[in-house]
Amino acid sequence: MKHLEFSGTYRYLLLSGKKKATIRKKISKLKEGDVVFVHCGGEIIGKAKITSIERKRLDELTDEDAVLDGFKNREELIRELKRIYGDEDEFYVIKFEFEPIEAVNPHEFHYGNSDLVEIAEKALKELNLSERDRMVLELFLKTGSIRKTASKLGGLRKRGEVRKVLRKCYNILKEIGKL
Repeated sequence: MKHLEFSGTYRYLLLSGKKKATIRKKISKLKEGDVVFVHCGGEIIGKAKITSIERKRLDELTDEDAVLDGFKNREELIRELKRIYGDEDEFYVIKFEFEPIEAVNPHEFHYGNSDLVEIAEKALKELNLSERDRMVLELFLKTGSIRKTASKLGGLRKRGEVRKVLRKCYNILKEIGKL
């Protein structure tokens, strides 16, 4: 399932139902109708169904867009977008229906009670891995951190690749009874 991540400052607005949209520069692979996990402050706090995605220029954003995103008005929203994105002019307004769930630590959700170092070590020892997966796991063991590994692979956006390798290995190891 896909994920939508928010700063912990938006937790109350999401849980109270006041935040019904997010305005982003990129939408990854999101599309209308997707159901996504909602991360906030390091926890999965709910699921959201994407009801619409609309591309807008900065000058097309409205007070309604701002309120749906948890801001008082358009001016406050634009100040925040400029703070985050600088002089960007095109954005995606992503509207969603949020359903809270009991907060879950993403680590437990994806890796059970297993330690990431244990997953990496066992995968390198037990599994027939691609050269790239092996390199990612070896780098992870050297750095001890998904974030540090991603940085060495080319930037924080590579965290998804590191997590994907670890999740894949966890699932295979669990399936063959090695975890």
